[in-house]
Amino acid sequence: MLDWTRLTPAVKRAAGIAKANFPAHHSADDVEQELWVWVMSRKPFVIEKLRQENGEQVLINIMVKEANSFLKEEDAAVYGYDEQDRFTYSLDMIKSILEVVFSHEDWQSISSAIGDGMPRAKSEPALGGNNLASYADVSRAVSKLPDDYYNLMVWRYKYQKTFTQIGLETDSTKQAVSERHARALKAIQVLLGQQSLADMRRGYDGRTTDALTRGNIGRSETAQHVVERDYNG
Repeated sequence: MLDWTRLTPAVKRAAGIAKANFPAHHSADDVEQELWVWVMSRKPFVIEKLRQENGEQVLINIMVKEANSFLKEEDAAVYGYDEQDRFTYSLDMIKSILEVVFSHEDWQSISSAIGDGMPRAKSEPALGGNNLASYADVSRAVSKLPDDYYNLMVWRYKYQKTFTQIGLETDSTKQAVSERHARALKAIQVLLGQQSLADMRRGYDGRTTDALTRGNIGRSETAQHVVERDYNG
């Protein structure tokens, strides 16, 4: 007969790992309870895994996935969005992120700064947990641009050159530089593509947000605006 209390540390660990990726208002107790329901509904499977070498670690990995699924569903239900909703970086948001990214001398390393993927404490905007992922996304996209677009981004956002100044350096008109800049921003947007709104959930915090109902907050802000506002710091 299996002593089910043996699984208590594993359940707590799996719940803690999963919950670390979500806003603080989600209850760890709820996650643990959901995992126990999962364990009890799959007793033969759990017992078989526990008989295997490193069985508990295998179960922890599986339970983390189950807990993530539960938390995504709960987050979507609480804030009224659908797990299939998609998020697209707006051009204005990309520009504001570029201004922050290029303000750091080590901006080229930002794309690898996520490291273990865990949220960071919110200190300076460029390193805040709510912002780091978006900065890394944009930094990686810039690194994939053709040389002319890449160089233009450096001139514009690292060295703070005006379109007129860049035109003088590149033997182009102000209008030509402006149009090339617009195309470069669009290229970054295309490289970023769309992302799952559910995966951007760190922007939703029940401590500061009253309700998000099917894409609207306070009847005025769309879900897209909420994500952009929070990722702008």
